[in-house]
Amino acid sequence: MGVRCLISGLASAFALAFPGIGFAAYNPLLLVGETNPALGGSGSVRIFLQTHDDEDATGMVTVYSPRGYDVRLGQARGTELGTMIAFVRIGSIGGARQAVQGSVTADDPASHVTSSCAPGPHEAVWTFAFTLAGNTYRVPIYVDRVTTGHEVAYASARLRICPASPYGARAAEVSLTYADLTLENVFRNPDERGIYPWNGVFVPYTTGTAALNTALTTQSTAYIGLPATFAVTAKRQKRGKRAFAVVTACLREAGQAVRDVTINLYYGGTTVFSSKKVASPRTNARGCATTRIRIGKVMVVFASARVPLRGAASGCSPSLAPRCSGASIYPPSGRFRPVRIER
Repeated sequence: MGVRCLISGLASAFALAFPGIGFAAYNPLLLVGETNPALGGSGSVRIFLQTHDDEDATGMVTVYSPRGYDVRLGQARGTELGTMIAFVRIGSIGGARQAVQGSVTADDPASHVTSSCAPGPHEAVWTFAFTLAGNTYRVPIYVDRVTTGHEVAYASARLRICPASPYGARAAEVSLTYADLTLENVFRNPDERGIYPWNGVFVPYTTGTAALNTALTTQSTAYIGLPATFAVTAKRQKRGKRAFAVVTACLREAGQAVRDVTINLYYGGTTVFSSKKVASPRTNARGCATTRIRIGKVMVVFASARVPLRGAASGCSPSLAPRCSGASIYPPSGRFRPVRIER
């Protein structure tokens, strides 16, 4: 899949998940997901930042990881920490929006102390680097643990990005309209079960200028329920000469059931690609779906759950900015999980 197609699909998912949000002025969204949503787990953390083409350009984004998360900093310069996919504009606002992809690596914080985005020393500076039309561009991300001040009440770490203003920007400056940042083994999950709010604070540029419009500062909150589990069991059952498998799949977030989600079951081959879909039950109030499928000699069934992005029932409380532009819950999901049918 090409970079542009991937980004387009992800951006569409945001729009479908939050159809009630108006986009007249400035309503950016934050979504955070994990590949290992287990207590104390670490792995990939994905941070999505999105604004819309008909909105003001973003001038500053500050992302806060929740209390309870550990962040690993101090990597040597040049260490690759992850990747980013983004929509960017280079130079003036009239330039075409481009889909790009590049690596995120550790940089030397000492070379960024005079930054106008986040002046002063930092524990870490990460650099998103990509190549476009033969030229290499770099966007710094300023990172610090939160150990003092009012932020300790809700955050463990702070990440800040300041895209350039697209309004008359110089040729080498980068304006971001969408970013999908994946970080590998940087964050470690909390050890206690719960719903954890990641927060993003977005500040746009005043239209036509390079000055921040702080009056439109907004907050977006992304909730992650830990642990998020997708448990599947299958037990063989005989009825006369026929054999069946009774399959039960359960989805839970932070100990709570995830209901009304379709579970797709595949059977017939030794891989999911040689199998066919045989049932699609939906989870009940306990977050579980149980169904019976007829089986032959093959003793494995494949289960898949795709939970849509959801607006958070608890919503976004504008504690970090004058207003909120949206809240989301990361969808726990399982793709084609093989489950052996027990006799």
